[in-house]
Parts: sequence; structure tokens; C-alpha cells
Amino acid sequence: AAVWTGDNTASWPHLRSSIYECLTYNLVATVQCGANVGGFYGDPTEELLQRWYQVGIWIPYFRAHSSEDSAPREPYLFSEEVQSVIRLAIKTRYKHIPYWYRLMFDHTESGDPLIRPLFYSYPEYIDYDDHFLIGEEILSRPVLEAGVSEVQVTFPGDDIWYRVDDDSWAVYEGGTNQSLAVNITTSPYFYRGGSIIPRMDIERPSTTQMMTDPFQLYVTLDDDENAEGLLYFDDYITLQYYTRASYFYFKLTYDSGTNGIRFQQISGSSDGFTPRIQRIVVHRRGTNKETITTTYTTTGDGTPLEDVVIVQQHLLLKEKEGFTIYL
Repeated sequence: AAVWTGDNTASWPHLRSSIYECLTYNLVATVQCGANVGGFYGDPTEELLQRWYQVGIWIPYFRAHSSEDSAPREPYLFSEEVQSVIRLAIKTRYKHIPYWYRLMFDHTESGDPLIRPLFYSYPEYIDYDDHFLIGEEILSRPVLEAGVSEVQVTFPGDDIWYRVDDDSWAVYEGGTNQSLAVNITTSPYFYRGGSIIPRMDIERPSTTQMMTDPFQLYVTLDDDENAEGLLYFDDYITLQYYTRASYFYFKLTYDSGTNGIRFQQISGSSDGFTPRIQRIVVHRRGTNKETITTTYTTTGDGTPLEDVVIVQQHLLLKEKEGFTIYL
């Protein structure tokens, strides 16, 4: 079942409250929570509407909705500048569909929430209603006030965090507070160091058309050059994931020694499921604290990653600059 936070208003306080209301719902296992993007009553300013979309993409139940007395606010009614900001936010949501899909499966198995207050994973971080986690690997610190050019970000724990929203992939130390620049197109979110985030980056008009698309793996190494993640998918349509345990659920582990990723089956019958990996992007912190990014589209022998059939006992050895995939 899905719930919404009630008939909210087009105001900055209600934008902020939509976060902690849905965090509360998630903590009591009602994870499909959302708020009316833009507010139900009243008319949001253009800035508020754009910022609300940037928050809404990280809330499980993402929808725009308003009362019949509010002015029409379909994105195409606004200027191209406003449309481009909203479009970018929605594209970000779609790219992370594989991550959301895996979180939903994990919730059915463990009961863990989809979105989490910082204290869920970092118990000493109590009073942060403007920060939240999506799973364990993504941190969001959205813009929740009008007219700001910077936000204060608290990075929890001993982890390092890579900034994604501005495409800088800059690295920040856990346990620190930083003032970060923002503009209307950026709403800070970060990948935790030590993570492998599966995405689908090919732009499609619907998730139906994404069903056979290849994955892109984003590897953000910790300072020990380690990373791991999870990849789950099924037929996206039937209940056979439940009735027949018919799904692909693997742990992915980066091996810095061989520059490879090991796939290890966790559960399910993966027969008939063959993930295609189009691109692997590895981010690491250099000796001067700079971010070093390497993108792989082929294996060591030049085979396009997308052509690699990942099956049991398949091993690709690194011969040149390329990637190794183990099973």
C-alpha cells in the first residue's frame, strides 16, 4: 500500500516536513510514502516547484498533484529553463530505478526502510531532518530554503562521500561539516565510498522501455580501494519472483588487485536472467585528494562489456586496459 502525507500546501515548511514525515512512515514499515510535489493547496513559486521535484525524486512515492483550485503546473507550461531543471530531476529518478527496485526487494526480505534518517546507520547523528539516506549508499541533502547559494552538509560516519549532482565527484570526509555551493540545477546528493551503484542511464520515456536495457555500474572506492554493492532484477511483470524465487540477486565486489568485479549469487534461481553491463565507471581518491575517474566499456581483450554473457563459472582475464568480471 502507498500513503501520502495529506493535503499539503505550496510552502517551504511543507517541503521540509515531507521529508521527516516519510522518514517516520518508513521507520514503521509503511515505506511507499510520498507528498504532493509542489503542494496540494496554493501555487508554488517557480523556485519552490523546482526544489520540490529535486526532493521528490528521492522519496519512494514520487508524484505531482494539486487541488482543482490551484493554477495548472504541468512542467511544459513553464519556461524552458524551469523545464530543464525538472527534466533533469526526473531523469535522475529514472537512472536510479535499478537501485530503488533492489531496495524494494530488500525491504520484503528484511523489513529495512527505503529511506532512512541518518541515525538509522549512524546512531550518533540524531537531529538532522534536512539530511537523509536512500538505502545505505546514497545521501541526500536537498535545498529547502529560497534564494540560497550554499548549503551546510554533514557527512556522517568514517566513510568518504562522492558528490554526484554537480558531476564533480568531489570527495568529502565523513565526520565533517562542509559548506557547498548550489545553484538551481544542483541539489546535493552523494554516493558513499565503498559502494557499487547499478543504474540505467539510457533515456527512455517509460520504465517499460527500460526493461531490457543494460546496466551501468558506478564504483566509488573507499580509501582502501574496496567497494561492494547489490544487483537485483526479475521479469518486472509477474509474481514469479515470489512464487518461484525466479530472480537475479547477486553481490558485486570490486577487486583492486585484478581491477575486476566478482558476481556472487545471494539467492533466487537466476536461470534465464542475464544482466548486460554497458559501462563500468570507477571513481577513486588520488594521493592529492583529487578524484580519479576511469570508464570501462570493454574487457581486457577488447570485448565490449555489453556483449559479455554473465553465466556461472565465467571468467574474463585482464590482458590489457580493461575490466575483469568473475563468477
